[in-house]
Amino acid sequence: MIRRSIKIVILAFLAPMMASADSYFDDIAPPSFADPILLSRSTIPVDHGWLPELTGLPDKDQIAHLTQHMVDVMMEDKDARCTSINVHLRKMIFQHFVIYQHMVNAQHVYFNEQTANQWAHVLAMILKESSGDSTNITDMRGHTIATNDSKTNIQQWKQILHLTRQSRIQLNYQTNFGLTQTSADRLFDAFRLAKDQRDDTTFLEGTKGAASTPEKRVLNTAHAIRRLIWFYQDFAQGRILESEGRISPQDISKPEFSEQYQKGLNMALLYCGTHFMFRDGKDASKLQKAMASIAYCNLGNKQAGYGVNEVDEECFAEWVTLCPALNIDIATLTPLSYFATRGARPVCEDTFKRLINTKPSSLMRALQATFL
Repeated sequence: MIRRSIKIVILAFLAPMMASADSYFDDIAPPSFADPILLSRSTIPVDHGWLPELTGLPDKDQIAHLTQHMVDVMMEDKDARCTSINVHLRKMIFQHFVIYQHMVNAQHVYFNEQTANQWAHVLAMILKESSGDSTNITDMRGHTIATNDSKTNIQQWKQILHLTRQSRIQLNYQTNFGLTQTSADRLFDAFRLAKDQRDDTTFLEGTKGAASTPEKRVLNTAHAIRRLIWFYQDFAQGRILESEGRISPQDISKPEFSEQYQKGLNMALLYCGTHFMFRDGKDASKLQKAMASIAYCNLGNKQAGYGVNEVDEECFAEWVTLCPALNIDIATLTPLSYFATRGARPVCEDTFKRLINTKPSSLMRALQATFL
């Protein structure tokens, strides 16, 4: 397995010789998810007062329908490269694809074959970055905790809390976590989002999501990744509907909030695809307790900064490992140059293509508007 840490060491000594190799990777890889500009620090901190737009997000019944369709399409794929991938990993990423597609379709944004290629490329990178292990961890010295399996467990996940005390892993903002091996420096190292991502990320821009933040903000990757984590964290804090706010930690034990809070934890797990990636997937109480333990952790704040303290880094690590869908979302916003495995050949692309909803004609949209 190629590690990003190894890539960095090699570049430090052999940068001139590696220039041609980088050009080679750029030629064979699909277009970047974000413009690969020079690294800059995020200069406009965004605190957690913002609320995401939830319009178009499928509910539990809709997800069940989307998932059954996804499974039917997935089982039709005869490509040996695709079918050899752990079925739990495939189900997780395909389910997330159809959930996300449902949401952006409500914004009148439709996927195309390039989108299918990009997601197929992310899946291929996952196989090389982490072998499909959601709790895979690698520090910048090359020390690793991994199961090389697409079905881990909550006990393995809990080790993240004790990395610096019980293992050789050095936990800091450059430690890599999860399916795509991403690190907490994503919270403050900012790249420009690609133009073709702008509509797909409308739900993160604050246009309708909250009366307190009605203004639209042009996002860079640091802003977007922080907001992505808050997007999932909001469900764990009991915000399920557009009209609702978060439940404060002081109120979660009150009877009047109990049902909403439990429903929020379950929806967070559902949107995250957690049950696919953990052996404890059928033990709802274990997963709920794990999600509840990180529902109110902090990534930092606009005064001290985000992801710069160990407690912030632990929060980041816990979310990107327990919520595998979030790990994928972060990868789709991150420049390909961040990944040593960007030259991986896309896999299961045909399945992604067949899951794409066709953009309705103008006449069909008019008819839909009439009857809705």
